[in-house]
Amino acid sequence: METTLLNRSYQSPSWLNTDREPTILRNVLLIEDNLGDVFLIKNMLLAEVEEPKLFLSHVNSLGEALQRLEKEYFDAVLLDLGLPDSHGMNTLRRLRQKVPDVPIVVLTDLDNDALAAQLIQQGAQAYLIKSHISQSWLKSTITLAMARSKHVALQHQHEQHLEQSNQVLQGQIRAYMDEIDRLKEELQTLSALASTDGLTGVANRYCFEEYFTREWLQGCRDQTPLSAIMIDLDYFKQFNDGYGHLQGDVCLRQVAQSLHRLLKRPRDIIARYGGEEFVALLPDTPMSGAVRVATSLGLEIKALAIRHPSSNISRWVTASFGVASIIPQSHTSASDFMDAADRALYFAKDNGRDRIAYYQSSKFVTQPII
Repeated sequence: METTLLNRSYQSPSWLNTDREPTILRNVLLIEDNLGDVFLIKNMLLAEVEEPKLFLSHVNSLGEALQRLEKEYFDAVLLDLGLPDSHGMNTLRRLRQKVPDVPIVVLTDLDNDALAAQLIQQGAQAYLIKSHISQSWLKSTITLAMARSKHVALQHQHEQHLEQSNQVLQGQIRAYMDEIDRLKEELQTLSALASTDGLTGVANRYCFEEYFTREWLQGCRDQTPLSAIMIDLDYFKQFNDGYGHLQGDVCLRQVAQSLHRLLKRPRDIIARYGGEEFVALLPDTPMSGAVRVATSLGLEIKALAIRHPSSNISRWVTASFGVASIIPQSHTSASDFMDAADRALYFAKDNGRDRIAYYQSSKFVTQPII
């Protein structure tokens, strides 16, 4: 084994140092067992160099080269495929496995285009026929091989950086999407809380008024009837006085959930209007249909059989109902419509309770819930 000019200890590849010119030759390893070829190549590479910038090391076999490559980094390798301990394509494969990032220039006596293509496919940077080598060609080939390897390595580093950045970005996107999903769920929860009566679990007055506005406009467009039912539990103050407010709250929850279960059409809504008062809105429902629904609601409340000893009309909790129905018009007042339902409710309460009141033939009429 022979080293010309200088042997350097292992260090990072000089051709990856972007501060240096890529055309400056550095540490080259020649793997060649023919001493005549060694002499020729050495003279070509080292001739007419006033300030040596090329460090040429020489070994006779692949085994020696592999040992040398474990201890020292080379910027390029000149490889003869016919060595005492390895021959042909296998020599290149073994060397490439050892130093996958070092540019390899193959030296051979064979002028074979198919072999040249196969060598390039297996990782050689260049392919030189010994009988055709000149000083300038050899130097420029090594320089080009180093520059090409540098470009490939930098491109690989760039791809790795992009992949890492992409993974970080995807992680951030996943985190943002998770946060968006969490915020959506939180918003849905807050929206439900904002539109739900905390005591009874049915819609609150704010939700009802928003819904009523939409359905009123829909009725105006479609010219379909809209009905409202105002509901008030009879003698509920006396119920609270007799049983206490905690039991009164239980009663309100039972009544509200019972009314909610009875209204099965998707567009029907029951809401707590305030205190012991509830309201039902029935889109696309005429007066006759609304009266039937009010009757069913009254019977449902009675079926709960909630004892009410303080009631003046029944042993059980009952309710009074005021019904109003209209085909909304752009010139009519939505608030007047709700006032009509409220007036009907008070007419029912003033005329015996536990009954339904509604406007018919220019006057209020009532009917008991039976």
